[in-house]
Amino acid sequence: MFVVLPAIDLLDGKVVRLTQGRYNAAKVYSDDPAEVAAQFERDGATWIHVVDLNGAKEGEPKNLDSLAAILKAVKCKIQFGGGVRSLEILERVFGLGVQRVVLGTSAIVNPMLAYEAVKHFGSERIAISVDVREGKVAIHGWTETQDLSPADFGKRMLDAGVRWFVYTDILRDGMMTSPNFEAIANFAETVKANVLASGGITRIEHVRQLKDLEPFGVVGCIIGRSIYEGKLNLHDALAMVLHSPF
Repeated sequence: MFVVLPAIDLLDGKVVRLTQGRYNAAKVYSDDPAEVAAQFERDGATWIHVVDLNGAKEGEPKNLDSLAAILKAVKCKIQFGGGVRSLEILERVFGLGVQRVVLGTSAIVNPMLAYEAVKHFGSERIAISVDVREGKVAIHGWTETQDLSPADFGKRMLDAGVRWFVYTDILRDGMMTSPNFEAIANFAETVKANVLASGGITRIEHVRQLKDLEPFGVVGCIIGRSIYEGKLNLHDALAMVLHSPF
């Protein structure tokens, strides 16, 4: 079933949103991540996507206290990413109660980590973040771009046993315009795996259009700024997905 995941991005223990991944364009929405998560749960969320922005940039999770507080506050399943670049950190994060971990930079710099992660924890508990800027994959908190296409990277990860991907169009992230539906569909059709779409989702119609891509493998979407800014009602989006005739 298609799943809507509200996002909590953590920077120095606060809930923020970046614009196009720029750390100097962070807007703070709350200094209580656990309460934000609790509100998402009250709105009907069953999954929450949590990102450690400090970790993504510095190479090691820096907001694990906030993550632990979120896990204590809700019964939702938590998908977590940001600075997870070793099996040891994977063990630690799963030990806190996280359901699925998203690997990004580490899977590009060290492809064997993805293979080992899937081998140790299972394909349902590992996802790969495919962060795309102008057709190329970005790493290190979106601060560097590799000469690597999303499709080639996706196929490489498929060979490592990965079955979950988070696809983000960086230039649309936080811009509240619209998702890059064509690129998302092309990637999902290429990798033939489970794809969660992210970036530019602003209206409930965008959620509906992404759900229409379910036959290609788009099984959910991650929504951030539009919820915080009141452009998209999480409860309504969850209800629409639940009661969709598709």
